[in-house]
Amino acid sequence: MIQADHKKWAEFVFDIYLRKLLKKSFYDFRVINELPALDDSKSIIVTPNHFSWWDGFFIYWTNKKLFSRKLYVLMLEEQLKRYWFFKKLGCYSIDLNDSRKMIVSLKYTMDLLLKPNNLVTIYPQGEIQAYDEKHIILKDGIDFIIKKSTVDFQILPITFKIHYTNERLPIVYARFGKLLNSKDVAENPQLFKDEFINNLNLINSEYSTSKFKSIL
Repeated sequence: MIQADHKKWAEFVFDIYLRKLLKKSFYDFRVINELPALDDSKSIIVTPNHFSWWDGFFIYWTNKKLFSRKLYVLMLEEQLKRYWFFKKLGCYSIDLNDSRKMIVSLKYTMDLLLKPNNLVTIYPQGEIQAYDEKHIILKDGIDFIIKKSTVDFQILPITFKIHYTNERLPIVYARFGKLLNSKDVAENPQLFKDEFINNLNLINSEYSTSKFKSIL
C-alpha cells in the first residue's frame, strides 16, 4: 500500500490552488447545520458520501475551515499512483482487488486512529453513487475497523450536495450527521448505516430551506 506522507510545502501550494478553484467553480459553499461538539481526546472517522470528482476536495476544505485536524483520506491505490501528489496531503491507498493488501490498509487506518488529532476520511460506499440514489450499498471496511480497533473513536457522517440555482455557478451544500461512538456502533452496526442514509435524505429535504454558514 501507499502510506500518507504529509508535507507542509504541499499543503501550502494546494491551499492556494484549491481556494482559487472553488471560487472559480462554485457560487458558495454552505454548511446547513452545526458541527457536533467533538471530543478532542479521541480521533475521528468522517464518512462522506461519494458522488463526484470533487469529493476529496470538499472534505479537505471542510477540514481546513471547521475541523482543523491532521487529515488522512483513504483512496483507491490505482488513483493514488496516478495522482501521487495527494499522498503529500494525507491520502493513503487501498486495493479492493487484493484482500491481503486491503487488510494492510485497514490495519494502517487503525494505527492512525491511535492519535487523537487525526481525522481519517473513508468513503463507505466505495464507489460513486448519486446523492438521491434509492439503494445505497455500504462496504464492510468500517465494520472491520470498528470491531478490531483497540481504541474508542468518533464517527461522523457528512453529506455533500451540488445544486444549481439561477446563479451561473452551482452551490455546494454540506450537512453533518449525528456524531457516533465506535463502541456503540460495534455493538450495533446498523446505527452507522441508518445515520449515513438518514443524513443523505435530510440534505435533500433541507438544503434549500435551512440557515447556513458559508465557508468559501
